[in-house]
Amino acid sequence: MIEIQDLTVRAGAREILRDISVSIPRGKWTCLVGPNGAGKTTLLKALLGMNAYSGTIKDNGVEVFKDSKRNVAFVPQSPQIPSGMSVAEYVMLGRSKRDGWGKESTKSRALVSEILRQTQLFGMQSQLVIQLSGGEMQRALIARALAQEPELILLDEPTSALDLHHQIAVLNNIEMLKDRGVTIISTMHDITLAAMYAENIVVMRDGRVSLSGPVSEVIHSPELKDAFDNRISVYTLDSGRPVIVAAKDSSSEREIPQKEV
Repeated sequence: MIEIQDLTVRAGAREILRDISVSIPRGKWTCLVGPNGAGKTTLLKALLGMNAYSGTIKDNGVEVFKDSKRNVAFVPQSPQIPSGMSVAEYVMLGRSKRDGWGKESTKSRALVSEILRQTQLFGMQSQLVIQLSGGEMQRALIARALAQEPELILLDEPTSALDLHHQIAVLNNIEMLKDRGVTIISTMHDITLAAMYAENIVVMRDGRVSLSGPVSEVIHSPELKDAFDNRISVYTLDSGRPVIVAAKDSSSEREIPQKEV
């Protein structure tokens, strides 16, 4: 269990996160949802140990910034792209902590080849990373994280640059990590996809957590609608799957002029 107690993160005098207390189960997929500026990415970075904070974040009872042995993979939304590195070399970075850079084992090379196939990057392994499109780069980031074989993977909008086909393919690959006991924590703007893949949802607004719990409870809650100013509607398909639709802004509606006759 990852236990967060009284977590506050500041940027200068401004509080980005305020007094957050929430438990995140191990071996499950938890998705952070909320409007822009809610503090989702800041919470991910605090969980990674990147941000200074007050309060506590304990992963298996150990404060995160004190645990140098944690095997945590992070997939950022805006990565630093290395020049002069091929796709295969970039994905192989995920093995460097285990094997050392340039000392990858036969097992590691076989694993990276398989992951390149899974993420549909195998034909691009010799291509430079800086030549990839936004969607291809997103898949390379996730491939590198998968190669790391992490205990915990943190993903900041992992499908933001992907078309629908690749969104589902990538999320399916991430979901398979749960079978290996990996804990998944992601942010996601598409709440329908969040409900499709995650077991738990954390609703955030204005740097606070307004609700946390199983998808089935959170998705129909007033707290979720309130986080988006009651501008979303939740529908249930015949299969039981929820679909979340944003309401049209009435202020943007335009009266259609009548054709003169």
